[in-house]
Amino acid sequence: MYAKTLMVFCLFLFMLVISTIPVENEPVLFMATETEGNAIKDLDLNLSKKDIAVSFLELESGEATLLQDSNGRSILINTGGKQSIDKFKQQMKIFNVNQLDAVFLTNMESQYTGNLEWLLKENKVKEVYVSETMIDNIHGMFDLKDVKVNALTVGLRMKIFNKISLTVPYIESRKDYDLGGLTISLKYGEHTFLFMGVSNAKADHALIKSGRLNISLLKVGGFGHYFGTSEELIQHINPQVAVIFKKSEYTPSDEVLNRLDNHWVEILKPYDQGIVMVKWNDQAYEITQVPLSTPEMASVLK
Repeated sequence: MYAKTLMVFCLFLFMLVISTIPVENEPVLFMATETEGNAIKDLDLNLSKKDIAVSFLELESGEATLLQDSNGRSILINTGGKQSIDKFKQQMKIFNVNQLDAVFLTNMESQYTGNLEWLLKENKVKEVYVSETMIDNIHGMFDLKDVKVNALTVGLRMKIFNKISLTVPYIESRKDYDLGGLTISLKYGEHTFLFMGVSNAKADHALIKSGRLNISLLKVGGFGHYFGTSEELIQHINPQVAVIFKKSEYTPSDEVLNRLDNHWVEILKPYDQGIVMVKWNDQAYEITQVPLSTPEMASVLK
């Protein structure tokens, strides 16, 4: 009896020791030392002409999402908070971003625009897109004399990377509710990604009234604030995956997390689990999470 128990315990110890031995050809990802070449290639995404890489950056505070294509073009949706400037710079270097073809701002609050000043000083931005309401405000906040500033309006449709259809289904018009904050929809082939730049009932109702939406990935608005991401919205858009960024000293609402969980939505948190990297084409998308602090891939969803 004791011999069998001892044998099982020894086997457990053996497996524990084996699991700590490094694998010779184990990939090294996002180490502190400099990486050569394009980080996307280093991460084995190997973008084809049809592929788009969408990376939800790992930041301590604020939100920023980087879009890249196989031709080396880059677009940023929001720039994160100033508290995350070091990690933001690190990831711009990791992803080999020397210049951004465009920056889209879904909200004018500092957690969305915090690192725009640094990007402008480094001459990394060609164009900036904001809601029409906020054109005068952004000129007052930043030095944009060498940058083209474009106005986004409700119902606007445009192409990015000559592949993705971008639309603006909602812009907040109330001063006390993130004036000028907006929602962006990105559709490519069979899948649509929705970026909520505001979190309130009016925005949710506007999306519901706009017609049937089948959203593959939802970037949750307001860092998971309980005023938004309602039960009705989740039922309407039926997302498969939800990404929630972090705002310093703020925790996502349990109500929002429970609603998403009850609908079997996969919840991903870049600040906690690592960069959420999406390889996206006209047929499918694949998600990989890579923490900045460790070389292992956290999870792969297909």
